Amino acid sequence: MEWMNNPKLNNRLANIIHLFSVLILVYCLGIYIVNNCFPVNKIIIEGKLEHVTPLQLSYVAHNKLHGTFFTLDIQGLKNEFEKLPWVNHVEVQRYFPHTVMVSLQEYHAVARIGDENFLADNGKIFDGADDSNSLPILYLEDSYQATQAFNLTKQLDLILQRHQDKLDKLWLTIPSITKISTQKGLTITLCGKNVISNMERLDVYWSRLYHLNPNIKNINLCYKDGLAFGT
Repeated sequence: MEWMNNPKLNNRLANIIHLFSVLILVYCLGIYIVNNCFPVNKIIIEGKLEHVTPLQLSYVAHNKLHGTFFTLDIQGLKNEFEKLPWVNHVEVQRYFPHTVMVSLQEYHAVARIGDENFLADNGKIFDGADDSNSLPILYLEDSYQATQAFNLTKQLDLILQRHQDKLDKLWLTIPSITKISTQKGLTITLCGKNVISNMERLDVYWSRLYHLNPNIKNINLCYKDGLAFGT
């Protein structure tokens, strides 16, 4: 064949083959470096943490961090940290050549939901453990929105604070009946959907009631034209 006897063409083919050989070598070298070099040997965890324990963080860092600086699954590692109780938000960043920085943000709990879960200030319900937490406890029926309940607790607390008291428990488990327990041991029963307007009505007569009986422990506002109270 004529092309086999063409020196210029043969030189070009040889150069092309040589170029491809170099590219393949570079590619293989790159793959080797990506998968075997620059191991992640330093992980920095930052954030204001009050509930997430060092043991939990250490477990994720040592058991869920796989790969090198280049092959590390950032999203996967982020997901593993977000599985920890009390963790609300996670950011993971790489810093060449061997460092990963993890920024954690905890939930800010504003109330308990029953005896197991917590309600965060962003409206999310999450599972956590904190026996020392003195947050109000909300008992809700399934159809009641936790965020609505929390907004109600804030309004109730504003009224109770005027009398140096604070909400302890709130029951919204029976339709049209709301039960409130305060930290001073007062129980208030309200009927109807206008919970705050009923509490504001009680607020007007609060001082008079305690003037009549300073040891009041129960107040019932479910009467049409009045209320009942007792010790």
